[in-house]
Amino acid sequence: MVFGYIIIALFMLAMSFYLIFRLNHLNKVTDSIMKTDIPSVENGEKLIDSLLEQIRNEKKYLITNDDAFLDLFDKKKREFLERLKSIEESIPNREKKVLIYPIRDLHNKYLTMVSKEIVLIGSEEHVPPDSRYEEEMKKTLDQLTESINKLTLTLQTGLIKKIELFQKIGYKSTKVSLVIILFAVLFGAIFAYFFTRSVCSPIKILKDATDRIADGDLDYRIEVTSRDEIGTLGTAFNQMCNKLKEMDQMKSEFVSNISHNLKTPLTAIREANDLLLEKIAGPISEPQIKLLTIIKEEAHQLTMMINDLLDISRVEAGLMRYNFQSSDIHDVIRKSTDEIRFLAENKNILIQCENGDSIPKILLDRDKIAQVMDNLLSNAIKFTLPGGAITIKANVVESHDVTQFFREQNSMNNVHSFIKVSISDTGIGIPSECHKKIFDKFQQVNNKGKGGIKGTGLGLSIAKHIVLDHGGDIWVESNVGKGSAFLFTLPCSYDYALSI
Repeated sequence: MVFGYIIIALFMLAMSFYLIFRLNHLNKVTDSIMKTDIPSVENGEKLIDSLLEQIRNEKKYLITNDDAFLDLFDKKKREFLERLKSIEESIPNREKKVLIYPIRDLHNKYLTMVSKEIVLIGSEEHVPPDSRYEEEMKKTLDQLTESINKLTLTLQTGLIKKIELFQKIGYKSTKVSLVIILFAVLFGAIFAYFFTRSVCSPIKILKDATDRIADGDLDYRIEVTSRDEIGTLGTAFNQMCNKLKEMDQMKSEFVSNISHNLKTPLTAIREANDLLLEKIAGPISEPQIKLLTIIKEEAHQLTMMINDLLDISRVEAGLMRYNFQSSDIHDVIRKSTDEIRFLAENKNILIQCENGDSIPKILLDRDKIAQVMDNLLSNAIKFTLPGGAITIKANVVESHDVTQFFREQNSMNNVHSFIKVSISDTGIGIPSECHKKIFDKFQQVNNKGKGGIKGTGLGLSIAKHIVLDHGGDIWVESNVGKGSAFLFTLPCSYDYALSI
């Protein structure tokens, strides 16, 4: 086994070195093309343009005797020579004699003839060039042009050959890479098979155990059957679970005790505050009414937070109990709305109820569903700006209007219709990526820039737990900046509710 791994490793090492060599060669060819060949081809193509400009300015000078054209001629001459020098530096010495020297000689001959013309123009006895001179000039320029074209063609051919070489090296490197990849995949599959059998199985067990702990099952433990590193990890995992359970119990007891201790004096404060607002103790001024109203709002929020903490402790401990009885959902909605309406009035928010068709009485826990309504209405008020509106609707829907999961779940209990309740607002809205996670514990939407509204992050989680225990479903529909609608359903017939 080990010997086989060594052979495989040596083969892959050799192939890797070969691939590195090829890639290095490819890099050199690329560098040569970009830094040498392409600039040389560009300079070769522009040599003709420089030559034509020289000829053009020469003719203009001979006709006009204007020194400006002579200056332009000299400029193009220097440009021509610089480009030729740049090309000369980029090609092998053996090719300079054939390609560069003829051009340089012919260009010098041309410059000599131009100089003679300039001297003749400056003399008082200027005689126009004869036909033999013009033929010689034309012959020189034709030979120079031909030599430049030959140089350009050679440079272009060299560039094409290097590009073809680049493609060939790239193709070979690709084939070698594919061989290495295929071999690596094959080796990896074989190694993974044996590795999975010996190591991954216990790790999967540990991973599944971790998932169960993450889901809240703190009583789960794994069976330790070895004394190796995996066994040591399993033992440490079980010890961690024991500590987590102890800490969770301590936390639950602390939260429950502190919540109970806070609830009693808070109830007294709320009752005393209500008596003051009702002027039982005597008349009060408008500023006092405003202050007492603020106290009432904050006390209400604090009461809900304490109730959330108590309820989440019961949920986690599996102690949530229900008192199912035949009830009218409208009565529950009306009671919750009346109790919380003062919060909406203080923000100038309109709460309106739209009664649908006749809704039958169903089995539900009035207090628990009222708690769901309180949480949803409180959130709607929190996140709706002054002058907004909240609309509550309740109607009967058929099973095809609910999610497939709950449709299948309730079909076994002969449930074919549901009551759907919606609480819609004109608030700030909720981003789509938050629609699911807001029902998780301690999850809150980031309201930065909207007043920094805070809460426990437990209300929606508890509401979901209550609705699910009633055999219903709860979800949110929202658009940022336009408002949100929280909806939940309750089955019209739920036979096993009485057994909970």
